[in-house]
Amino acid sequence: MNRSPDRTEDAALADVRRRQILDAAADVFARRGFHAASMAEIARSFGMSAGHIYNWFDSKEAIIEALVERDMANFTAFVSAARDAQDPRPLLLQQADQRANELLDPARAALQVEILAEASRNPKIAAIVRRADATVRQGLGELLAKPLQLCCKPPELAARIELLMSVFEGLLVRAVRHPELDREAYRRLLGEAVAQVLRT
Repeated sequence: MNRSPDRTEDAALADVRRRQILDAAADVFARRGFHAASMAEIARSFGMSAGHIYNWFDSKEAIIEALVERDMANFTAFVSAARDAQDPRPLLLQQADQRANELLDPARAALQVEILAEASRNPKIAAIVRRADATVRQGLGELLAKPLQLCCKPPELAARIELLMSVFEGLLVRAVRHPELDREAYRRLLGEAVAQVLRT
């Protein structure tokens, strides 16, 4: 459960502190793994006491939840901005390229793989990951239902969305297994593949 910072702290500073905790935790989780990481190590990485972190987060699970929620907030903002477009597919292609660049970063990929690994063992993390997955599927469904309605019945639309999500989750594995891959060539071909999936 996320906790509120002390009332005496300025709201802007509180926001900075919270982002510092999340950024530090993301780095430590990616390097050390969820179980090996400690609140003390996270705190030391930016000069805060472990006890102070508990003003914001009461567990490592709560930090993971906040990291996932931060990603989902960015995605939800994108969906809200793209919803009014006559055809959101060009915006989706731009977003896909940006997301691919992020997921091909080895450190970011390591964090995401670590979260997924923990989800396979920890029911609390599994619930967080599955809620995020449902949010992405719903958002993509909202954006694609209209432009693809003439060619896709609901089962095929759902299958296309699953295919898109599978491709991007696969990027995480490739970034970990083959960090030296040609990212520019990969992104170019990925864009072509995504465009094919979105084609009517």
